[in-house]
Amino acid sequence: MHATNETRDRLTAEFAEKYMEKLFYFCLKKTGNTAEAEDLTQDIADQIISALNKGTVPDNFAAWVWQIARNRYSVWAKRRHAHRALISGSDIGDYELADEGGSIIDGMIDAEQLALLRRELAFIKSDHRNIVVAYYIEDKNIRDIAASLSLSVSAVQQRLHRARKMLKEGMDMSREFGIRSYRPEDITFASSGSQPSGLPWRAVNRKIPNNILLQASNNPSTVEELSMELGVSLPYMEEEVEALYHATLLEKQGDKYITNFFILDKDCRIDCYNAMRAHAKERSRLIAEFIDDRLADIRALGIAGEHIDDNTIRWWLVPHLIDWLIENCVKGQTIYEPPKRANGESWGFVGYELAELPENTSMGCNGRGNGTNMYWAYKYGHDLNMWEQCGEPDYDTVMLLCDCIRKNRRIDSFSDIESAAWEKINGRYAHAFEDGYVVPDILVIRGDALDAIHKMFCEHRNYPALTANFMDIYEKLEAIFKKYSHEVLHKNLGYNIKMEMYATRMMAIHDLLDAKVLALPEDPSRSSLGMHLILR
Repeated sequence: MHATNETRDRLTAEFAEKYMEKLFYFCLKKTGNTAEAEDLTQDIADQIISALNKGTVPDNFAAWVWQIARNRYSVWAKRRHAHRALISGSDIGDYELADEGGSIIDGMIDAEQLALLRRELAFIKSDHRNIVVAYYIEDKNIRDIAASLSLSVSAVQQRLHRARKMLKEGMDMSREFGIRSYRPEDITFASSGSQPSGLPWRAVNRKIPNNILLQASNNPSTVEELSMELGVSLPYMEEEVEALYHATLLEKQGDKYITNFFILDKDCRIDCYNAMRAHAKERSRLIAEFIDDRLADIRALGIAGEHIDDNTIRWWLVPHLIDWLIENCVKGQTIYEPPKRANGESWGFVGYELAELPENTSMGCNGRGNGTNMYWAYKYGHDLNMWEQCGEPDYDTVMLLCDCIRKNRRIDSFSDIESAAWEKINGRYAHAFEDGYVVPDILVIRGDALDAIHKMFCEHRNYPALTANFMDIYEKLEAIFKKYSHEVLHKNLGYNIKMEMYATRMMAIHDLLDAKVLALPEDPSRSSLGMHLILR
């Protein structure tokens, strides 16, 4: 008996964890209606739990679950075909609170109200819902319920009365669910900082939490309001909201929740884009003019071998100079000092609702290495087919490449392990010369070369105009963000504004491609443009 109970409990837990959400979306696809999908999901769950309680142990659990799901859908479809008209009639308030007599639930089935009851059970608090389920579904008497919950008989009667009133009101109304239950909004995210726990990314890898965050963005909402808007039953919503709260992505204000990071909706993104685009061409021209004036001096610092052309230097220098302006010449919190989280980590997070902008402004910057040996790669917008390019090296490969450059190594000095790593480097980030010495094919910035470039930039005649340009962007974005944000977000507004300002990198890339200052690689899949090492 003990083994049977263990198996039953294990399968029940597996079903609840792995299949309930999938079954809901299966039912939603089949029915096209959130309320009916919840009814059908509950019906399938009832069949499965009942069979497990009776001792059923399927050979193939997944196949068994989906077979029951298909069978119950078939029953639902036949029943729907036979009953097209909207069902009306008795409600739960018509039944007396009695501990004896015929089966109350049978009467409700006869009245075809069970589906409505199940639907409404999903939208009341768990302390009320558990009593209703025990009394009406499990047919337990009030005294037993009171004993099992450590409550008085009168407390159970009061909760049951309140729950019955809420259920009656819900069963009498036609629920209108938000559009996100049918066409979930897509959100993309960007982050920075230290994330050893895997947060925030592991909290937003499904659509339901993303939709919750979008709904709660600038909009303090109770769990019940989120449940109603998204068409997700309350028990599931309570779990999802709790997880997002502990992930430090939701903040609690009384009984309401709100995102504590900025999600730019479509209108906000368009306003931000227009503010940054307004003087972009002039900004791009000033940057290009500086590069033309000082490119020979920058090359003289030894950042590029003779076989590396000026175009390669420009592809790195354009976004790097914009990074410098944003982080050093504009007020506000730097993205390199992101907000502190409740779990002790320090990371920032920004969300973007999909919007049709006139151009793709996404650009990433990935890094690998340590304090003295760092590899960085600019990841250019997807519209240029240059996001991945020739691919990025792993940590061990970066360390070997840096060691080869620092020590001027030959490939015949490699160990077997290093020789295997060299295969990932050769022809991508470096090559071996005829005499076997390793020659880098990406930029290498050593010692104080970076400081020298920044000094040239700050002393150039265009620098004041560029600084003023970026300060103007910041002030315009600050006004836009305040317009679109709840005050709870204002304490980290500087971080969010600067994260948005990085869109100016791709604007400059597009402008300088149009002006023929930059040239696209012939084969992006073999390109390493924007990749560079910083050796300190």
